[in-house]
Amino acid sequence: MNKKAIAYILIGIGASDILLWLINGFEFGWLEFVVGVNVVSEYGAWTMIAIGFWIIRKQKAIEKSEIDDVADLDEEENVVYKQINASTIVTVTNKKIIYRCFDDINEIVNKNNNVLADEKVIFPYDEIDSVAPVKTKETAKTNLGGMLNINFGIQLKLKDGTVYNIPTTKGELICAHINKLINKS
Repeated sequence: MNKKAIAYILIGIGASDILLWLINGFEFGWLEFVVGVNVVSEYGAWTMIAIGFWIIRKQKAIEKSEIDDVADLDEEENVVYKQINASTIVTVTNKKIIYRCFDDINEIVNKNNNVLADEKVIFPYDEIDSVAPVKTKETAKTNLGGMLNINFGIQLKLKDGTVYNIPTTKGELICAHINKLINKS
């Protein structure tokens, strides 16, 4: 079963609980029969609906990135690595990096320096000076964030001096691919 089908099922069963709750005069929904009256029965329907919509949004972004890959890639260009995260997609090809942000990351932008929040940006390798994995202590604007030492993503330094911090998982793996390809060009 694909993820979109799971998302629609979650939305449907969440909506059915809310509908039953409305029909019964705000007394009970089907979740009360399954798990009893507790936090799960109180917020479960709304949580299922929210997760369903989040999955649909993510799947649409993945589909859009696959369509964009066809338009963005040259004839001799191949996708070397693609990292899909909760809010971003980083595609490493043999000629460039394609970064997509498909969710609202204003909180990350406000708490970290030089975060790239554009919907889509392409970085050809001839514009990149260096790339390195970066941790939150290196990007954070706050003291608390500076105390944390968890992976943030990758840091791109362009030849014009501009620095971009890109939130992503597996930053070391992405940097290894990019550094290998930068050294070739």
